[in-house]
Amino acid sequence: MALTDHNDVFFGSTDDAWTFALLNTPVPAGPGILTSAGFSAREHLGRTVYLLAPATPGTAVRTGDAIDQLLPHTLDIAELAWTCHHRPAGAGAPHARITVCGTSVTATTTAPRAHAVLVQAGFTACGDGTLRLADGLGEDEAVGLIVRAEAHLLVEGLQVRVDLGIATPNALPPAPRR
Repeated sequence: MALTDHNDVFFGSTDDAWTFALLNTPVPAGPGILTSAGFSAREHLGRTVYLLAPATPGTAVRTGDAIDQLLPHTLDIAELAWTCHHRPAGAGAPHARITVCGTSVTATTTAPRAHAVLVQAGFTACGDGTLRLADGLGEDEAVGLIVRAEAHLLVEGLQVRVDLGIATPNALPPAPRR
């Protein structure tokens, strides 16, 4: 399975700024909720992917509304969509950038507080200025640590971007075998 396949619902962003949602388990109200929020359904490698195009007005609100409406149906929702975060006009690089590459999860920071938050969340500092999650973590555990780290950074008022290593919607992984 891929990192995107462990939660009932997974929201993420591709490198080229598409916001996507995956329903990994049947959530009967899910398709209607996502399409009502403006996501377009598309079949891709055995699964339905729900997409919002880059720069869709109100992406953060649309995604937040969808999550709000999905919560009565499941609490197992992961949201790692950097396209849904408010970025002030003229903002520079994010304070933290978490990068997923296969089973490796690394991070870089531009602020000491972001570095401290990531260490507190389970990242280990490397000698080259980067941080990384321990090798050998299960994907479930890695997703949980990334979600908690992102949430903590956002609560601290720090900008964060999580790169899932998915270049375009066409690069989303196939449906897992169940």
